[in-house]
Amino acid sequence: MVRLREIQVTDKPRDHPFRQAIMDEVHARPVDIVPETARVRRLVFVMPTEAGALGAALRRFAQFSAGKGYPVPEDESRQHSFETGSQAVTWEFHTEFVTITWRSMAGGDAVWPDDIGIKVLSDGLLIGAMRIDVIAEDVVPARLLPGFELQSLCVSDIEGRQAQVATDFVADEQSFTRFEFAAGRLSTLRRSILVRRLLEVETYRTMALMGLPLARQASPDLRAAETELTALIGTLADITTIDQAQAALTALNSLSVRSGQISERLDYRFAASQAYGNILRARLAGLKEESTSLGSSLSSYLTNRVEPALATCLAIEKRLDVLSDKIERAIGLLDVRIELDVQVQNKAVLETIARTGHSQFQLQRTVEGLSTIAISYYLLGILSYVLAGPLEELHFDKTLALSVAAPFVLLFVWLMVRRVRNAHAA
Repeated sequence: MVRLREIQVTDKPRDHPFRQAIMDEVHARPVDIVPETARVRRLVFVMPTEAGALGAALRRFAQFSAGKGYPVPEDESRQHSFETGSQAVTWEFHTEFVTITWRSMAGGDAVWPDDIGIKVLSDGLLIGAMRIDVIAEDVVPARLLPGFELQSLCVSDIEGRQAQVATDFVADEQSFTRFEFAAGRLSTLRRSILVRRLLEVETYRTMALMGLPLARQASPDLRAAETELTALIGTLADITTIDQAQAALTALNSLSVRSGQISERLDYRFAASQAYGNILRARLAGLKEESTSLGSSLSSYLTNRVEPALATCLAIEKRLDVLSDKIERAIGLLDVRIELDVQVQNKAVLETIARTGHSQFQLQRTVEGLSTIAISYYLLGILSYVLAGPLEELHFDKTLALSVAAPFVLLFVWLMVRRVRNAHAA
């Protein structure tokens, strides 16, 4: 029988660099335990887009905590909780916003408490404020409903009809959106979890809708760019010269820059809105809502408002993509047109050069022929003087002698001219 040896690991394996961060993320945002009756408020601040703004806010919060004697947060932590004399406070740092949530006794009226560090976020902009009154009732009492706007009243049974929530998503005189949460039949943990989900519903509802004002602002600029592009494309067929093509190309490049500027303003915001919309849907699904006869459900009410807004952002994004594609295609067509025109011009220039070269060649041949005749003529004239004496002594006819010599002189001169031409050609 084969004996198995027990292998003892003496050295612990190396951890992945992200292991601790992944472990910490699971516990990064613990649920605050909410008693049977309480008032929970939350503020949502959007931080500046400059690099390091969130880190600077975290450092200021650490200084505030140290000055107040609260636990000082670590640099990497995203949620920090502490208690004042009458409030349990939680700060949460997200990618582009910060939330401050505090819980007090039911009916507590500390709307803008000065001991929870709100002034730390002086460079942030308030985008959301909400209040949840947790009551030890099975359903929201009828006496509380008249305080809501009837047109937008939402009353839903949640958590399998174990609790009920009511709101109208309208800011009260203190600028807080009010929720009434009857959680009398829930356990402490489920009550606390649902309070957090309600806070997140309002938080992400607000953040998801941040893209809509930008979409509305960009719509006229986008429409103007689309109209200008349509007009430019309509003129492409009438372009007959390179100058006209260059002018159209310049206009298209300018339009491309404008389209890029619009995209630069909107791309991140639209992507964030879609992400927040997905989180909102997940939080609404987690409430396990059932409608009541008293008003709309939170899901149906928000779906009818948030989804069209997200669809508008998506439509603007698609229009921008289509505009960019059309501009690129038009620029490509013009580039091809200009290239063809340049090739035609180059061909004409080459043909002209070829004709000029041929003419120069013909002229050169003509000049060479004339040169041969002229040189031969002068050479025969010299020979007539050179041979005059000897021919007379020998009693030869000079005219006959020159006639006989003329072909040989012409051949000699022609060969010499050709040799010189070949030497230059080499």
